[in-house]
Amino acid sequence: MKISKLVVESDSKCAMELIQKTSVEKYSQSTLIRAIKELLVSLESVVVRHIYREANFCADALAKAGQEQEAGVHYFKLPPAMVAHQVLADRSGMKFSKNVTL
Repeated sequence: MKISKLVVESDSKCAMELIQKTSVEKYSQSTLIRAIKELLVSLESVVVRHIYREANFCADALAKAGQEQEAGVHYFKLPPAMVAHQVLADRSGMKFSKNVTL
């Protein structure tokens, strides 16, 4: 795909920590972690960060809906109904509070 710059966001803090902090040798049995780390090293610029589930709502909803679609790339002229309200809230700059324990 000739991608040189990539931003990876996930609401799985554990997955982000494995990708960011784990050496390949530590998880030498994990083909997936090794493949991800090798891909990231080959890119010019990579940002890997944890985001809260609320910020990942649209991606989660689209991924779930995609499981029921035929394989391939799907384009939408307008946001699908399942994410329309969230997209509108995001566009209008609506903020949501979340209690986080540190």
